[in-house]
Amino acid sequence: MFIEEYLRDLRRERFTPPALLTYLRRVGAHVRAQLDANPGAARSIWIVALGFFAADFVVAGAFALGADRHLAYHFFLDTALVIPPAFAFVTVNLGLLRDPHGYRLSALNIPIVLTMFRVVALPGLALLLLERRYALALGVYVLAVLTDVADGWIARRSGQITRLGTVLDPLVDIVFSLTLFCVLSITGLVPAWVSWVAIGRYGLLLLGGVYLYVFVGPVRIHPTLFGRMTGVVIAALVGLLMLLPLVHGPAASALMPLTRVALGVLLGATVVHVLVLGWYNVRMMRGAAEATGRVVGDVRWGAR
Repeated sequence: MFIEEYLRDLRRERFTPPALLTYLRRVGAHVRAQLDANPGAARSIWIVALGFFAADFVVAGAFALGADRHLAYHFFLDTALVIPPAFAFVTVNLGLLRDPHGYRLSALNIPIVLTMFRVVALPGLALLLLERRYALALGVYVLAVLTDVADGWIARRSGQITRLGTVLDPLVDIVFSLTLFCVLSITGLVPAWVSWVAIGRYGLLLLGGVYLYVFVGPVRIHPTLFGRMTGVVIAALVGLLMLLPLVHGPAASALMPLTRVALGVLLGATVVHVLVLGWYNVRMMRGAAEATGRVVGDVRWGAR
């Protein structure tokens, strides 16, 4: 939880231990105040969490009846364990649940629920990949990709853009992709070098964003056209990697190594992009360059 007015004091005190303790106490008081001011939204968060829990049980029950009891048990447990911390994070950031005019919302909107679906689906997707259930994994992955497209489209189309959504969406995308490539490497669908390139890309985005927010100043994330197009191509290549093990024959054998190389080359190009723009940011922060917003990776960071 980052609150700029408190971070300014923390930066001024150079992150000393007493200043950190003061910051944590102020953040705790702020969270309590937000919960007291908007209890309906807090209830809606945990009602949605309960809905995901029920859906998890239903899906696991279907696996138990039609597939594998061992798989069903671990699918249910892995997914259920991620729900409480994920929705606790949303609760802590309840103060960001406001419309574009700054008014509090009394419940989670559809775009945020769709974003949280990707968080809840991630452990199950990882398990299905590790168990080599590629057909089921592909189905979950396609749903996750569709929700990634739908949440932003619905938010813009229906005017449901919130500060919480703009923070959650890119954060969830980075964590989702980072975890996914680690699992793909373990299963052997991508070679280790591709996984390390992906870790470099998403790690730089995550750590670079946190660094700017904590040590520089207030930032907001604005997706760029390059970021969107790169995401589409990467998602398509990852989906193809999950599909090819289901297809037998010379075509699958020929396309698998080609797809891996294409994915690695594309990720490598985005790492170069992140590094170049990071260098530009350093120059800008030192006054050697001017810009209207700070740029990191394939997202634009700016005060507005």
